[in-house]
Amino acid sequence: MTAVTQIRPDAAALYSVEAEQQVLGALLLNSDQAAKVDTAGGAGLFFDPVHARIFDVISSKARGGMKADVVTVGITMQAEQGLNDLGGSRYLVRLAGASISPHMLGDYLKTLAELARKRHLHGAISEAQNALVKGDDDAQTIAAKLEGALIASEATAGDRGPVSMMKAVAQAMQVATSAYHGEDNGAVKSGIPALDSIVPGFFPGEMTLLGGRPSMGKTAVALTLALNAAREGHGVAIASLEMTPESLAMRALSEATSEAGNAVPYTSMRKGEMTEAQMRTVVTEAQYLAKLPITFLPRHYSDVGSLVSGTRQIARAGNLRLLIVDYAQLLRAEGKSRYEQITNISIALKALAVSLDLPVIALSQLSRDLERRDDKRPMMSDLRESGQLEQDADNVLFCYREEYYLERKRPDGDDMEELDLWQAAMDRHRGALEIIVAKQRMGDIGTAHCRCALAMNRVWSE
Repeated sequence: MTAVTQIRPDAAALYSVEAEQQVLGALLLNSDQAAKVDTAGGAGLFFDPVHARIFDVISSKARGGMKADVVTVGITMQAEQGLNDLGGSRYLVRLAGASISPHMLGDYLKTLAELARKRHLHGAISEAQNALVKGDDDAQTIAAKLEGALIASEATAGDRGPVSMMKAVAQAMQVATSAYHGEDNGAVKSGIPALDSIVPGFFPGEMTLLGGRPSMGKTAVALTLALNAAREGHGVAIASLEMTPESLAMRALSEATSEAGNAVPYTSMRKGEMTEAQMRTVVTEAQYLAKLPITFLPRHYSDVGSLVSGTRQIARAGNLRLLIVDYAQLLRAEGKSRYEQITNISIALKALAVSLDLPVIALSQLSRDLERRDDKRPMMSDLRESGQLEQDADNVLFCYREEYYLERKRPDGDDMEELDLWQAAMDRHRGALEIIVAKQRMGDIGTAHCRCALAMNRVWSE
C-alpha cells in the first residue's frame, strides 16, 4: 500500500462510512442514479474498498443496461471475501433499507467529493514527507510531484463558488466585444488562414487534442502553431517528450529558411549537405529564431507533476500564452491501468489549462485500427486508450495526408494506364494536408485544406 492511500485510523474527518452507505443504498434502489456518482468522482469517492467495489458493480451493470439491485449485485459479489466479511447479501439489504431519499443524493455526493479531495491532499502531503525523509529524490522532484497532486485536486474541485448570471454575461460580453473590435481577446490564432476560418483561436482554459497517425504531420502542425504564436509575441512552452529541443529547433530553422526563399531540409542540415549560401541563410535565421519567446520542457518533464511545475515556472517568468505537449501518451501519471493513467493525464492537462488560464494543445497518437479502413481519415473513436481525452477536450483536430497512403499503393506491374491513374492521383494530393476539426465545443466542425512541405516542417494555406 502506498503512502497516498494510508489514512490514520483516527483521521475520521477524511471519510464518512455512513455517507457512503447512504449513497450505495440509494443506488441499490435506483441504479439509474449511478451516472451522477460517476460524474462526481465514481469509485474514487468511496474510502472503504468494499464500498468502492459495490459501486463498480452497480455502475457496470447500469452502463450495460442490466438490472442492478440487492439481488443481482449480491449474486455478482457472492464470492468476494470483503463483502462476505460484512455480512454478504444481508449487508446489501441493510444498505437499501436505510437509504436516503433520491432528492438528497446530490448533497451526499458533494460531501463524499469533498472528503475524497481531502484524502487526496492528505496522501500527497504524506508522500512528500516520506520522500523528504527517505532522501532518494531531490527537492525539485518532490515539489513537482506535490504541485501536480495539488493541480489534480483542483481539477476535481470544480468552480470555487457560485457565479451569478450577471458576472457570466459580463465575461461573455468582454470576449464578444474584444472579438468585434479586433482586439486581443486572449485567444491564440493558429496563423494558418484555412484553420483560422474554422477555429477562431485557441482560448485560455481550453484543451485541444491534435491527433494523427505517424507521418501525418501533427508535429509539423504543432510546431507551426508555436512559431506563428511566438512571432505574434505570445510566450509559448513546448513539452518536447518525443523529440529533443535541438531536433525541434532544427525543424524550426528549416521552416525559416523555406520562408526566406532558400529552403534547407532539416535532414540536409543535420548531414551538413548545404551550399555556402544556404549556410548563410541558416545562420541569419538562427539569430532571429533564438529571440522568439519559446521555452522547451525536455523529456525529464514527462511526469505530470514535473510538467505542471515546469509550466508554472515558465508562467511566473513571463508572458506564457500557449502550452503544447508532444505528446499526451508519453506523460506519466498514477493509475493501476493504462486507462486510469491516461484518464489522470487528461484531467491534469485540462486542470492546468484552467488554473493557468491558457490554451493547452496536446498531441495524441491514434489507434492502428484505422489503417484497416478504406477511408483512413481519423474519427473520434480512433483516440487511443481513454475516452477521458475526448470528454475533456474542448477541440479535437486530426491531421491527414492522402499522399502518404497513395505512395504505398504504387502499381507494381507494367500496366501504363493503371500507372497513369496512380500518378494523376499523386499529383492531385502531393503536398496536401487536411486538418480535420472533429470537435469544437464552441463552434463548427469542418476540414481545413492546407499545404505542407514536411521536409522543411512548413505548413500553410492560401
